[in-house]
Amino acid sequence: MKQRSNWSLLFIVVVLLAGTALGNSGESETPAANTVETSVAAEEAPVKKVKMYARNWKWSPDEIRVKKGTRVIIDFISEDASHGFQIKAYKIKVSLPQGKRAQIEFVADKVGTFRWRCSRPCGNGCPKLIGRLVVME
Repeated sequence: MKQRSNWSLLFIVVVLLAGTALGNSGESETPAANTVETSVAAEEAPVKKVKMYARNWKWSPDEIRVKKGTRVIIDFISEDASHGFQIKAYKIKVSLPQGKRAQIEFVADKVGTFRWRCSRPCGNGCPKLIGRLVVME
């Protein structure tokens, strides 16, 4: 009887392991395929490069206009203090250390006007440190 229960237990373990392996194999292939398609699409998109400065509680420029599908590359220079840059709608948040360069890159795939702001409490003028991304059809 003991030998029979050992075989039953072994059988259950093998079935569970096989089911787990089969369940995982299908899931891991799909995201990889989507990632490749997204990066290929991003490489083929029109490109808008912007040099953006943070100084005296202002972004320069304080507005970026692009067509939907444009790959946006922003090179940041924070001149007066350490700041942050955030566009919530695009889930972008980056630290901008004073005197250092930072860069972000994304595809503007949503039509609308999206506010950006400083995401780091950097002084009394921080609430004025805002701008907008305008994505047109």
